[in-house]
Amino acid sequence: MNMREAEIKHSRLAMLAVVGWPLAELFDKPIADAAGLPTALTKAGSSPSILNGGLDKIEIAYWVAVVALAGIVELENMKVKEAKGDKYMPGDVGFDPLGFLPKDRTEKMAMMTKELKHGRIAMMAILGFAVQEALFQSPVVQETPMFFQPLF
Repeated sequence: MNMREAEIKHSRLAMLAVVGWPLAELFDKPIADAAGLPTALTKAGSSPSILNGGLDKIEIAYWVAVVALAGIVELENMKVKEAKGDKYMPGDVGFDPLGFLPKDRTEKMAMMTKELKHGRIAMMAILGFAVQEALFQSPVVQETPMFFQPLF
């Protein structure tokens, strides 16, 4: 169950990253220019990553805030886990503002399995983004314009 919970958490992060990576490449420069701030993208216009470089442009305060937020989320998750006891299901942290999670335990498990499958695809997509940008030295939004140019 711990492995399933870890995979669900990583799946959720990957799904957010799949959306955030190209959005950063599309909107970071215009927003930074409008705010009078330096862009966080690499010289090629790619999102900063270990393979692309550019992580040195990200302020230490950001990393501290991310680690602090992650810690708070984990502490709250532990509280929910303890409160629910045996009724706790991996990934069910009690946060569902749109009411997508079914009430029935079997349906909840099916929904979480779907979330897990989509998350696995998202993890592969993020890996693909990172490798593609490292190999071709150009942003993913330029390499695959058919996915991102219809926005404009």
